[in-house]
Amino acid sequence: PVFTQEIYSFVVFENVALGYHVGGVSAHTMDLNINITYLITTGDQKGMFEINKMTGLITTASIIDREERAFYQLKVVASGGTITGDALVNITVRDLNDNSPHFLHAVESVNVVENWNTGHTIFQAKAVDPDEGANGQVAYSLKQNPKNLFSIDERSGAISLTGLLDVNDGSYQVEIMASDLGVPERFSSFILTVSVHDVNDNPPVFDQLSYEVVISELEPVNSRFFSVYASDKDSGTNGEIAYNIIEGNTGDA
Repeated sequence: PVFTQEIYSFVVFENVALGYHVGGVSAHTMDLNINITYLITTGDQKGMFEINKMTGLITTASIIDREERAFYQLKVVASGGTITGDALVNITVRDLNDNSPHFLHAVESVNVVENWNTGHTIFQAKAVDPDEGANGQVAYSLKQNPKNLFSIDERSGAISLTGLLDVNDGSYQVEIMASDLGVPERFSSFILTVSVHDVNDNPPVFDQLSYEVVISELEPVNSRFFSVYASDKDSGTNGEIAYNIIEGNTGDA
């Protein structure tokens, strides 16, 4: 038998229903009394397609996933008695927007310090989408942006500061969303915890600018006669205060 073409080319979209008609092949022989039968011999190890042995019609036998495999080359053999002929069948699988962008983790965290300037990049978000073309292109946005202190680059996913962070807030929960450019649009999101740490950027402040005290010359040695008080807005060890006399203590009185 001789096929009408040496190479057949068909296109099919992924996720089509079982039994979808991909295309047909045809062979003929000079002996009109011989029935020709068709068989797929190579190129379809997982049995994604089947061929009607009498008509040569190729249909889907399983769900086709472009992300798993985007191209098949089948070898089809036509048999007529003891004589055979063969042809190649190229099947290209076209993409559907059946995958959402995917972040590696559902939750991420980052440590920052309170005095970082506006524009400082604090995190790099990254999502992947295995779809093809616009279906696989990812755009980033912020779904939850506490106090509008953060911004994200739509294309790169870089997150930067738009204002000064307050260590008294402790941390911020930022929800980052990745959307593809397909139709319909598909998206996913994750939560970034931004923990703010203190910087020693506040000096201790006394509760008065000056103090005045009168003491008797008869006051015993090591007796307590007065106290001063200072506070520091920093937290942790940065806010702990130690006192000492640096001037005016003549004779270590």
